[in-house]
Amino acid sequence: MTDERDTLIREIGRACELGDVSAIHHLLHPAVVALVDSGGDLIAETEPVFGVIEVAQQLLELCHGTSVAAQDVNGVLALVVRRALRVTGVIAFDTTAEQVTHVWITLNPLKLRRWNS
Repeated sequence: MTDERDTLIREIGRACELGDVSAIHHLLHPAVVALVDSGGDLIAETEPVFGVIEVAQQLLELCHGTSVAAQDVNGVLALVVRRALRVTGVIAFDTTAEQVTHVWITLNPLKLRRWNS
């Protein structure tokens, strides 16, 4: 399952970077849930985000105008979002063999500090 998971994460990263809404929708499970950790310092959703359209919108907003790279984060592949070489977000996923079921978006500047030092 790891190879399929990693391929799926790379595909969603490419779709997010390109702004390909249709591809993102296809890669998200209909019951997908996203949680955003902004640390309270940023304007971001504080409640879970449910559904393909809403989660896709969160991903597109985060990735617009950035570079997105698949990288190892805590032993699993995740997406690292950079704006002007500075990490602005880390996105982790749970997946089935074919779709993303859960998305964890870390925007909290304190948690991203080690990425930018």
